[in-house]
Amino acid sequence: MRSAWGAAPVLHDLGGALERFSTQALWFYGALVLLEAALELRGKTRFYRLWDTLCSIATGLGYTAVQVLMRGVFFGAIFFASQFAPWSFETTPLTFVVCYLAVDFAFYWHHRVLHEVRLGWAAHVVHHSSTQYNLGATALRQSVFEALYEPWFYVPLALLGFEPLAIMLALQINITYMFWPHTQQIGRLPRWFEAVFVTPSHHRVHHAKNLPYLDKNYGGTFILWDKLFGTFAQEREAPEFGVLTPIRSANPLTVTFASWGALLRDLRHTPGLGNKVQLLLRPPGWAPEGRGLTTRQMQAAGVRTEGAPLA
Repeated sequence: MRSAWGAAPVLHDLGGALERFSTQALWFYGALVLLEAALELRGKTRFYRLWDTLCSIATGLGYTAVQVLMRGVFFGAIFFASQFAPWSFETTPLTFVVCYLAVDFAFYWHHRVLHEVRLGWAAHVVHHSSTQYNLGATALRQSVFEALYEPWFYVPLALLGFEPLAIMLALQINITYMFWPHTQQIGRLPRWFEAVFVTPSHHRVHHAKNLPYLDKNYGGTFILWDKLFGTFAQEREAPEFGVLTPIRSANPLTVTFASWGALLRDLRHTPGLGNKVQLLLRPPGWAPEGRGLTTRQMQAAGVRTEGAPLA
């Protein structure tokens, strides 16, 4: 069987490949965490804290459970959307590479929305809430609410004609790639690699609360999108990890729900329906009549404003 894109062979059993890769990814995560922990013991660094790590594992398990439950919804949604694609093509090595690029492009905007829209940040802040930065805590720390958001950013890709299972497989590979940059054990990589791909150096910037680093380096696999859309920052000063409005708790329920409590309080104290809608859709820090500062406003003023801890 040949593809409409030429003589390249069609890739079969995408569903089996997705299941195999998902299972192998778990072993990949575990092996990297053990390797990093061994390097920490050998080097006597202090990148891990017990209760912080246990909290991250708990939130990560909750996220994974919801993500598994959402997989059927995700497939159904992209399959439905694919019926309206103006064209379609079978998955070959070439078309899968194109699909992967499209998924990574969608991830960039998905990730950027989570940071720059208050409703998205209420979920995503969980991932950034630890003051540690490592594979066993930061990389695993996720919100169950993010698992509810994620699929809808990738459904439009079905309108480009990609097979639904190809989109899901590309997204799983992309998510797996994003795991390994959450480490302090790796410094700068070769210049050619740093120029194209997301690296630990790039992602440390993303997780830092240094003023120049805020809302930078959203890329998943490729750092090129950040360079193209003006959100790239080089790692120059030592990163200070965490968020400007900290969640100082190792209780996974507190870490998961504290930001939502803050959002509800802000909604309650914001007058007018229009202002309430803006509060949900504008960047974190926004408030009516200029009473708040967003990241961009802080960077323009050269002043970083930290909020009171949520918990």
